Amino acid sequence: MKYRTRVCAAVALTAAATLTAPAAASSETLPSDAPTITMTVTNDTDAPMVLGTASIPYGQWVNEPATVVPAHTTEVVTAGSADRRGFGMQVTYTMPGEATAVLMASNHGTGIANADGTRIDGANRHAYTAAAQVDAHFPFMNVTYTIGDRSS
Repeated sequence: MKYRTRVCAAVALTAAATLTAPAAASSETLPSDAPTITMTVTNDTDAPMVLGTASIPYGQWVNEPATVVPAHTTEVVTAGSADRRGFGMQVTYTMPGEATAVLMASNHGTGIANADGTRIDGANRHAYTAAAQVDAHFPFMNVTYTIGDRSS
């Protein structure tokens, strides 16, 4: 590659990084006076988990779910809501062999924050495990999910 071509490529990459940086940097912040949910998702399997769906009907993402959660890594997903009564959310990840990890979180002031409904679905559901632990309750819910191989 010629020097002039390298310089032009470097300038183009710098310009692209400058244009995309504000979008990444403008992520929302967690509200300090309204309900929030922080999901810590640990993929304790030997395969990547691929995002299927992410639903948050009465809130907004602060840190959206990653498209892929690589094997043996952890992902943090956060959301907040202006609805002071609370909100819920669902994130699904597809797994090898036709399995889906369904991660549920419900953070409402009228009941105990919970991860009820968290499960593994699909034809290969018996190959994986899903465990959920709620560490903090309404209004600032923290929940940890661990997806594992059943053979482990």
